[in-house]
Amino acid sequence: MSIASPAIPADEIGKFMNHLFGLKVSATTIKPEDHVHSPAAVAIYTDGDGSVRGQIACDLRCVAILGAALTQIPMGAVADSLESGELSANLRANAYEVFNISVNLFSYRPSRRVVLSEVRFEQNAALAESQSSWKRDAFQIHIERYGGGHLQLIHRA
Repeated sequence: MSIASPAIPADEIGKFMNHLFGLKVSATTIKPEDHVHSPAAVAIYTDGDGSVRGQIACDLRCVAILGAALTQIPMGAVADSLESGELSANLRANAYEVFNISVNLFSYRPSRRVVLSEVRFEQNAALAESQSSWKRDAFQIHIERYGGGHLQLIHRA
């Protein structure tokens, strides 16, 4: 029986985030190799056995705007984080919540419960080991009033 997560279309990611933030969000598919910025956050999702089932990786701009959009934090906080190269505690906490809710972007059979296991930020933002057969879907995310950044979904193909 397959434990694969099907690819999610860009427009579905946009709709998901639109509902989450109450802001206009667009997502455009890009080539994974176009996701050139180092990840500033990596969310790792596991099943009940502790096996990694999916990951979301974001560059600094993306994770900052995701964190800001959740509670409508002013853009100045995003600019400060981009300038310093580190997320504020508030943006980090909000981004964690966004990643927790984003478990719903991974579709596995109902008997396979997937949960957010951990989020690695900044210098610790390394991807968990994955197989070469895993699929990487990359997106340019744009959130009204906040701008855009890169997000990658890594999941079992």
